[in-house]
Amino acid sequence: MNAIRWLGELLEETHWSFVVAVVVIYGINQGFGYALAKVGTDYYMKDVQKLQPSESQVYLQIARIPWVIKPIWGLFTDIVPFFGYHRRPYFILAGIVGILSMLFLSLHEKLHIGLALLSLMAGNAGGAIADVTVDACIAHQSVTHRSLAPHMQSLCSMSSSIGALIGYSLSGVFLHLIGPKGVYGLLSIPYALMLLVGILLDEQRALTDYTQVPKKFWDAIMRMLTTLIRQDVWGQCFYMFISFALSLNIHEGLFKWETDSKAGPSFSQGTKN
Repeated sequence: MNAIRWLGELLEETHWSFVVAVVVIYGINQGFGYALAKVGTDYYMKDVQKLQPSESQVYLQIARIPWVIKPIWGLFTDIVPFFGYHRRPYFILAGIVGILSMLFLSLHEKLHIGLALLSLMAGNAGGAIADVTVDACIAHQSVTHRSLAPHMQSLCSMSSSIGALIGYSLSGVFLHLIGPKGVYGLLSIPYALMLLVGILLDEQRALTDYTQVPKKFWDAIMRMLTTLIRQDVWGQCFYMFISFALSLNIHEGLFKWETDSKAGPSFSQGTKN
């Protein structure tokens, strides 16, 4: 009952479309969708594209570039509105890009690795754009409803955790039934829900002066640089960069052993024990 009361309070104080947006982006797209995509992409690179672990790891890191440049998407959502809206058009754009990229991967039998890489990058771009957009919505709601800010973060974490748990639990079943390309087709559904969020989201329309966009971009970039040159900021960023850059990742090699090596368990449809 407390959980129902807690959710009801969020729905009443914010707006039901905001809560739906958080659940769709964090729970269905990033939680369930990421778990399904992670397993499906590993098998897609190995069984469909026939790539070696070293090649697969390089391509997958390139495909994640849209997530690396998230601050750029954030600048666009804050500074460049469409038809007077700062959030709804970006949800719609992210949904359309994600749907097209997933269907493109799903429907082509012998897709060149270059086109597959571009499709994966487009899908990640859709996810990254939606992520920064919903984060902006959360920041706005946290300012207008300060007492509910911790509850909003709890909703984000809960949605993501439950979605990931369900996604990883069902990813093997879906992979066995419909294969890696079928999984990509299934992933178009979370992006379709993202598109629906953009249509239904409650957002006030604002007056737009596009002549001020370049100046706003420059001011935002200068504020970011001013923040980054502070020692308590760049020191933390440098530490995080070094820690991630120097951490060895043997996932692709381990996955190859798990699914293809005769000495391993051979968890793959393409191998026989």
